[in-house]
Amino acid sequence: MLRVLQNSKYATGVGQQVLRFASTGATDLVLVKEQNGVREITLNHPKTLNSLSLEMMTALQEALLKDKDSVDLRCVVLGAQGKVWSAGHNLKELHNDPKIQACVFQKLTDIINDIQKLPVPVIGKVNGYAAAAGCQLVVSCDMVICSKTSKFSTPGAGVGVFCSTPGVAIARIMSRPKSAFMLMTGLPISGEEAFISGLATKAVPAEELDKEIDEITGAIKAKSRAVIALGKEFYYKQLALSQKEAYVAAQAKMCENFQLDDTKEGIASFFEKRPPSWKHE
Repeated sequence: MLRVLQNSKYATGVGQQVLRFASTGATDLVLVKEQNGVREITLNHPKTLNSLSLEMMTALQEALLKDKDSVDLRCVVLGAQGKVWSAGHNLKELHNDPKIQACVFQKLTDIINDIQKLPVPVIGKVNGYAAAAGCQLVVSCDMVICSKTSKFSTPGAGVGVFCSTPGVAIARIMSRPKSAFMLMTGLPISGEEAFISGLATKAVPAEELDKEIDEITGAIKAKSRAVIALGKEFYYKQLALSQKEAYVAAQAKMCENFQLDDTKEGIASFFEKRPPSWKHE
């Protein structure tokens, strides 16, 4: 249950107004485990199908941003408990108050921007059903690893709410006909179809999902954090540029890359035929 507070750390701006929310519930909405450089964040409210309430999203955002500049953090894995990865926004929270609606949509936009700005890769791990804003959230991760039997959908039009914000996410990584199919029919696609259509990075048998995540996080951790951070930041920047502008900016970024201490160490280790000793700074 949500209530409006005058002073809270859960502040979200709406125009000139500020709404602040807190919850009376005691359940941990997200579980966070960090080990060997990998932070696992798990949506943990199967009772509401891991709906993206303001409270859930605030907890998620805090988990994503905590100690984000620590060299000990190398990557983030975003998963969920239960058969439904996330059913999207909580309609009970949305259906009456335009101010709360604006808050909810802005909060998820902020989280997606935070994911792209994080200096480490964020991997969406899906073994279940990601729908509407849940689909929007997971496909906005840097990579999406799913089981072949997972499902993705944007079914909002079925209850009179077209999935316009999820459409921003899927239309930028799928072809126009495939994203239009999802948005205009609301029909789900499987994890295997998501991989074929570019929505997912890899689709594997469910029993191999953890192994696949371990292999990917291991490959990330073998690299310099500083190099990955530099590259990730520029990767998203260049997507908004024309090809001509992107190449000019990329050449300058490559020259900047060569000035990093870890780059010098990486090249030296290559010539000396030894493993690199990264500083990650």
